Amino acid sequence: MAVAPFNWDDAVQWDGPGAIAGSEEILSADRLDRARYAEFLTNYLAAEGKQRNYVLNLNAEWGAGKTWFIKRWYMELKAHYPTVYIDAWQQDFSDDPLLTVISSIIEQLKEEAGSPQLSPYLSTKLASLLKATAPIVTKALFKKVSGINIDEVQEVITADDAGKLVESLFQDTRKKTEAVQLLKHEIQQWVEAIIGKKKKQAPAFILIDELDRCRPSYAVEMLETIKHIFDIPGVVFVLATDTEQLQHAIKVVYGEGFDAQNYLGRFFQRRFTLNRKSRREFISNILEVRRLPNGSNMVWPTLNNPRALLEVVTAVSDSLELSLRQTEQIIDRLLFVMRKPRRRKVNLVFLMYLFALHEKDYQLYSGVSDGALSYAQDKLNEKTLAHKISLKKDVAMDIFIRANTEIGSVVSRAQ
Repeated sequence: MAVAPFNWDDAVQWDGPGAIAGSEEILSADRLDRARYAEFLTNYLAAEGKQRNYVLNLNAEWGAGKTWFIKRWYMELKAHYPTVYIDAWQQDFSDDPLLTVISSIIEQLKEEAGSPQLSPYLSTKLASLLKATAPIVTKALFKKVSGINIDEVQEVITADDAGKLVESLFQDTRKKTEAVQLLKHEIQQWVEAIIGKKKKQAPAFILIDELDRCRPSYAVEMLETIKHIFDIPGVVFVLATDTEQLQHAIKVVYGEGFDAQNYLGRFFQRRFTLNRKSRREFISNILEVRRLPNGSNMVWPTLNNPRALLEVVTAVSDSLELSLRQTEQIIDRLLFVMRKPRRRKVNLVFLMYLFALHEKDYQLYSGVSDGALSYAQDKLNEKTLAHKISLKKDVAMDIFIRANTEIGSVVSRAQ
């Protein structure tokens, strides 16, 4: 059955996993009509998930609103389906991604089912998994198995000692495999309980966010371990990632020449890409939640109209093709400078350009900030900024400001 249309016209407060009382996280209203995309994914995955287990990679570059989308989607899904949200980045301090994921899934499902505590049976299995997944090749384990303190070993280890260690590792692996199978069954039981008790629909949705922000070794280990629970019937997994960044993390672990794209293809049935914001939309959204400082009149062009700053930032970031991450960082720097008390006006366009230059060509930026390059408009003089810029296509730009517009009240002519 198709879900009713999602209404994301108004901002909402995040009340899902990780929400902190007294520290409100407001999810803004939908300005890019992404509610329709969420509806499509919901109906598509619900149909697929009823037939089989399904794993989807939701790809979006940094700044495209991936986490916002996942959280708003979660708040819609939980009204109709058993739903779990996991922020992988907040949990990458753990040494065992598998235990972390399974524990989070079960904890959220039992809460949704209205069960105050884990059953003794389930607690025992989680304890078995924790014990089995503890670091196994350690000095402590070797001493426990063989009775030998490896720091005191002066001779070659005997075959009998090695045999004891191998037998212990084999037993730990078997225990871990058995525990994972039992816990997968337990997850399925919780899902069925919620569907029956809370009158929700199948399948269950497990949303895992921020995997690409985790340290590379943890991200790869999580992929390698959680694949063992991907095959739970009636459960849909959605891994939201900046897939390009995740591929970089994989190459850190396996080497630059490793085929990370093909590697990721082993884990997912499909990959959908969240449509990216235009840079202008991205900047507009940032400026809406950041108040202009009181000293905004001490800049040029005068910011009588809030759109003026939008025009300046958009023009420079478009000209120099800044990434969304770089653009947001530069906006923060601009606002910081504008908040400082001053007697003379600051040229906002040039300041924005210098901040962009810091990201695009630090050596050229240093020449300006250190005073090694003159501001004189002489392209033939090698000691001027104008000359250096004329040699670099990636840091050159043209901005024309029309008279009597919201961006300023001066006439600018090409010389």
